[in-house]
Amino acid sequence: MYQIAVVVPVWNGRAILRRCLEAIERQTLPREAFQVIVVDNASTDGTPEIARAFPGTLVLEEPTPGSYAARNRALAHVEAPITAFTDADCVPDPDWLERVLAAASANPGFGVLAGKIDLFDEGEQEGIVFGDYERLFSFPQAHAARGNCATANWASETELLRSLGGFDASLKSGGDRQMALRIKQAGRPLVYVPAMVVRHPVRASRAELVRKRQRLSGGRWDRTRRSLRLPRVLAVTAVDTVRRLRRAAISPGLSLRRKLAVMMLTLELAGVAIAEFLHLAVGRKAARD
Repeated sequence: MYQIAVVVPVWNGRAILRRCLEAIERQTLPREAFQVIVVDNASTDGTPEIARAFPGTLVLEEPTPGSYAARNRALAHVEAPITAFTDADCVPDPDWLERVLAAASANPGFGVLAGKIDLFDEGEQEGIVFGDYERLFSFPQAHAARGNCATANWASETELLRSLGGFDASLKSGGDRQMALRIKQAGRPLVYVPAMVVRHPVRASRAELVRKRQRLSGGRWDRTRRSLRLPRVLAVTAVDTVRRLRRAAISPGLSLRRKLAVMMLTLELAGVAIAEFLHLAVGRKAARD
């Protein structure tokens, strides 16, 4: 039996998937000790061909749009007591899986092991402000205990995930936080493990950050109660925006000019979120990407 399974959902990831799978193949854990499952989420660019080129990789298909539906599909095929998740655009460190197993041993009864997500520059950035913004606000894994557990670097006991019914497949975004909070409510701790490292590329353009904010806003909309939904999401956005402005203003690693640029971008993306909520309020479906 495998010691651990790695699940990678992917949608139109032909350009990025190979790098991820090569990093998984370079793990210091013996190859026979871990299972690799790639779930193609109705790609149209030939992505499954890339995955099938890696011997021993199980390639599944999930036609329902959304990475959470894809992860649930994989859970039915996991043959290991622990399931680790990462994303197709991520690059796990070579000792990632060994660190997962060590953390699992050191934290009996854990609910989620949330590893560190290091951001790296990939190609030329449209502007330095986008990297500054990403590094300040993306992937707050250090606050895992609050439910900030991203499936870009996540491990749980397989049976725990199954017993809770898996992720909410109706969500396009935010299902990782929702699942983490369900696990916490079940009495299992959410543990930050900085030694478990996965690298993720910086979203280096305005367009990428706008798409991300639209997707995240859709996830918040879908998981907010219908009663007074629009006022609720607008209130949360206002509070979050104030917090981000304050964090940018006091960030010690940025010059005054860079702080102001991040603050302006923060306000711009808050406007993107508000516009997305208004579109969703009149019936548009949440974006998947």
